[in-house]
Amino acid sequence: MRDRKRVTRTTSSGGVGYLFDCWPQVARRIRSAGHLALFLDFDGTLTRLRPRPEDVPPLDDLTRGLLGKLASRRRLDVYVISGRGFSDLGSLVQVPGIRLRGLYGWEGRGFPPMRKERKLIQQAKRLLAARLAEMTRIRLEDKSLGLAVHYRGALPRDARAARSIVRGVREYFKPQLCLLEGKKVWELFPTTVGGKGLAVRRLLAKSRQPTLPIFVGDDATDESAFAALPRGITVHVGSTRRTQARFYLRSPGEVLTFLQRLEAEIA
Repeated sequence: MRDRKRVTRTTSSGGVGYLFDCWPQVARRIRSAGHLALFLDFDGTLTRLRPRPEDVPPLDDLTRGLLGKLASRRRLDVYVISGRGFSDLGSLVQVPGIRLRGLYGWEGRGFPPMRKERKLIQQAKRLLAARLAEMTRIRLEDKSLGLAVHYRGALPRDARAARSIVRGVREYFKPQLCLLEGKKVWELFPTTVGGKGLAVRRLLAKSRQPTLPIFVGDDATDESAFAALPRGITVHVGSTRRTQARFYLRSPGEVLTFLQRLEAEIA
């Protein structure tokens, strides 16, 4: 009963429905669609968040098996689209048939090398590394085409100081670099990398048939994709904060249940 009250309050105030309460109408859209594209974030969506990105293990056998079944369906394309680098993402997913897109959808097989952008990132990295050197709980991650500054576990004063440094570096390289704030992380990447919303639109534009998009993600980096798919099935994972998604789920565990239901509907 407690959950029911929570769902009603969230739906009426924020317009975000609990996905499983809305499942009958969602399932009808899935069954009636000729072709579907499923876009899944990784951290916080397919797997729970860990203190450090390198602490996240590869997907378990149950999740991998289910994703493999979904990827084998002829009328469904399955993507994992993440802020992680492409090679890192590949080592964690390991599911044949899944289409992997790193760096918010802008890194993967068939993409141009973007040498100029990589050189720019290395210049920013040297500057950040020098300015953050004495902050032991602030971690700098090199994503080749982007930089992530993690502050999970840092003291508040260190996080404030690091934020000022990151913003200063972004200003120094402006307009060549963009700054994106996620869960306990700031990310710098070239302005030519347009975020998940633009990446998803570009992927859908390549389809030769009408496609129902389904996007599931948990972070601020997923909001541009939710906004880009107003007629799709968009699902925010986690707390029911303000989001542009139409539905929400509470945890990666519920995402797994959703994938099981999706597989049943398109079997």
